[in-house]
Amino acid sequence: MLTLNEMFLQAVDKFDKPDALLTRIAGKYQNVSSREVLRRVAALATALTHWGVQRGERVAILSENRLEWTLTDYALLGLGAVVVPLYTTVSESEIEYILRDSAAQGMVVSSAEQLRKALAVRAKLPEIRFILAMEGAPSEPGVYRWQEAVASRIAPGDDSVAWFRQRALEAKAEDTASLLYTSGTTGEPKGVMLTHSNFSSNVQACKSLFPLGTKDRALSFLPLCHVFERMAEYWFFCQGVSIAYVEGISALAQNFLEVRPSIMAVVPRLLESFHGRIMENVRRASPFRQKLFHRGLQVGQEYFPHRLQGKTPPLGLRLKHAVYDRLVGAKVRASLGGRMTYLISGAAPLAPELAIFFHAMGVPVYEGYGLTETSPVIAVNYPAHTKVGTVGPVIPGVEVRLEEDDSAGGSENAGEILVRGPNITPGYYGVESRNHLAFSDGWFRTGDLGTLDADGYLRVTGRKKSLFKTSGGKYVAPERIENLFQGHPYVQQIMVLGSGQRSVGALIVPNFEWLEVYVHEQQIEVKSREELVSHSEIRLFFQKQIEEATKSLAPYEKIHHFVLLPREFTTASGELSVTLKIKRRVVEERYRDQIARMYGAAQRG
Repeated sequence: MLTLNEMFLQAVDKFDKPDALLTRIAGKYQNVSSREVLRRVAALATALTHWGVQRGERVAILSENRLEWTLTDYALLGLGAVVVPLYTTVSESEIEYILRDSAAQGMVVSSAEQLRKALAVRAKLPEIRFILAMEGAPSEPGVYRWQEAVASRIAPGDDSVAWFRQRALEAKAEDTASLLYTSGTTGEPKGVMLTHSNFSSNVQACKSLFPLGTKDRALSFLPLCHVFERMAEYWFFCQGVSIAYVEGISALAQNFLEVRPSIMAVVPRLLESFHGRIMENVRRASPFRQKLFHRGLQVGQEYFPHRLQGKTPPLGLRLKHAVYDRLVGAKVRASLGGRMTYLISGAAPLAPELAIFFHAMGVPVYEGYGLTETSPVIAVNYPAHTKVGTVGPVIPGVEVRLEEDDSAGGSENAGEILVRGPNITPGYYGVESRNHLAFSDGWFRTGDLGTLDADGYLRVTGRKKSLFKTSGGKYVAPERIENLFQGHPYVQQIMVLGSGQRSVGALIVPNFEWLEVYVHEQQIEVKSREELVSHSEIRLFFQKQIEEATKSLAPYEKIHHFVLLPREFTTASGELSVTLKIKRRVVEERYRDQIARMYGAAQRG
């Protein structure tokens, strides 16, 4: 199995691209060639050795997605160091915990805000020998400027590059490449060890499924500290795909038009945002334009299943599609740059309705599934092998089996998903007890429940730890119910609960942007969001929305009680993890009074 260093060096030599990476400077994307990437990586590695970075030593990266993140990653990997990625949204106390637990010796940070956090943490952790800042840094001991470090170490000839090549090729496939801390929705974060071969095996498997080449461009948007985007970037680079870095969520629409990407890793929340923006534009259009759009969507929905199955649609449908796609689908694709061929969705379940919408618009969405511990991909839909509503077939080289579980949350033939393969972590750092619980006879326990159909497509039905039993003895998988509201125009966030209760309840955060439009149209007068969520007409309206969304569920799974909340769950409030998953224990504790009143009112009724 190749190391990440071998993959990197082979890609530089094979493709030798003028635009291997693209970074935005002074309002314009500028190209960085493959050779220049290698020169800067080698220079940075030279500087890092000057500060004492040795093989096996842990160094943290606290930064948004940007060119320097990638160059730092490759420099550290080339030295045999272990990269510890940190989300920029985490608190100082969380940073301190991770740095202490991983025994990190240095930090590389981006902005002034991240530098401030790093300096505050360093005061408590004297073992942090150096901080390297990508932007302006104060003149104090142990703090260095990233740009100066690279510029000062670039040799006139190829001396540093030759030295780096030799050093990088000393790495072994079984060496730990990175230590990634999970988001900790149920407790303290734990460090997942991933080796060079863990990552590279996942890259090789994905390479065999998606035909990519030097004409492709990727847009890097999801945090590089997340294993999904990280593996995707290794994969793109080793196939000669140019990678451009998004400036931020506010600049995304403009960056699409400038980069014109053909591939992008996304999460369902981002697709919901795209969909919401499109539908808002439709709502504001003339009646004729609205009718045209919905007719085009209908034709696209009839057309795309034929293409997924590799079949030729009937002539009449082909002719209709040619017309409506030019009038409707082409405009949606133009807003994404006009060249989007693959949107690969992961990290959370994707609502089938959302996938169908984008397929109908000629923007294929391929849903996959994996965990940090699996580097991450376990299964993924791919061209000519896609079933909407599943996470696709298991990738080459990986095995999946389902362990029977009586508490599978109402899903027939469901069981816990167990995985075996070269992408599986060797274990959690420094916690042997967790390793013992995570593995069973060489199989990794994902903690997720799922089913496999006759064609080998995997469907994830819920999280085992999230299952609860009603007082009637029925097991309920809350994610299965919550996923029905993904992309719902009036539901922004939802958390289903009901452990030990007679029936299922939910905490719901409305999509206030759409709800306020409805309120205006219905001439309902309210002065605040608190008043809005408690209004009797709004509650009745949501009752109808819930009944419609859950009509396919078994009676014991349906939502019988709900509370509308006036504000979103956020990472800042501690209710969401850094990967935007709801921390159920935190939310249940924070809203225990509202939950008690909800069920109390139900019992009185």
